[in-house]
Amino acid sequence: MRLFLIALTAAFAVWLPRAPAEGSEVPYIPAATIQAGQAVLTMPPGRYGSIQHVRTPLPPKAIALTFDDGPSPLYNTQVLDILDARGIKATFFFVGQYVRMHPEQVREVVRRGHNVASHSWSHPTYLRHWAREAQVSEVRKSYAALEAALADAPPEERARIEPMFRFPGLGEGAWMADWLNQRGIIVVSAEAGTDDWRGYSAESITRITLNAMESNRGGVLILHETRPQMIRALPGLLDELTARGFTFVQITAGPDGREQALAADDAVLTLR
Repeated sequence: MRLFLIALTAAFAVWLPRAPAEGSEVPYIPAATIQAGQAVLTMPPGRYGSIQHVRTPLPPKAIALTFDDGPSPLYNTQVLDILDARGIKATFFFVGQYVRMHPEQVREVVRRGHNVASHSWSHPTYLRHWAREAQVSEVRKSYAALEAALADAPPEERARIEPMFRFPGLGEGAWMADWLNQRGIIVVSAEAGTDDWRGYSAESITRITLNAMESNRGGVLILHETRPQMIRALPGLLDELTARGFTFVQITAGPDGREQALAADDAVLTLR
């Protein structure tokens, strides 16, 4: 019987999920430093967002708004006006080729107190399947575009380029995530999305987002500034979230995190 139990245990062990490799995930950090409406993620560069990783360390019922896929010449200013009217600061994950086409939008975003970060150069959903050199090029070109757009900006506005990266379509690859972390770049996923990219109506976007934020008690939220239905939903959505007791914070690596990225070997972020 004892031999049978040993054999049975060994057989089950084959099917159990393996522990992650050392260094493949960041340790959980239970709280961010919250000051003046910002959530300073005082962490080693890691991977955050409970859709894929550990929960982003925000207080209960705190929401960090993040906008993907811009800058949009059609809708970006509308988003900024909606946020300004409510005193909310966000983080914009921009696509490099659109940054190069519309650098004035990047300058306006940081002028109004929002942060900007990379969402790749050309938004390839299957970036993780590309050759490694091509993946690196996507990241470097996107940061180069952000830095070129803000090269002549005041230092406090240049400092709003965050050492953060969001994979297009959240299609994360382990090799690229490690490469980014080694250069001080935080990989940002999310706790929830609005599903606005699916073409849903403003009413559906509002309902989905409210349910997601209630069930997650806040967290990092993905929106897309390129979707007109989201723009229509946004004012009422933000007002309803506020009425339900949610607060809004802006995620940032803070000065220490930015300095760490600037000082990294083979750095991606270079503009001081």
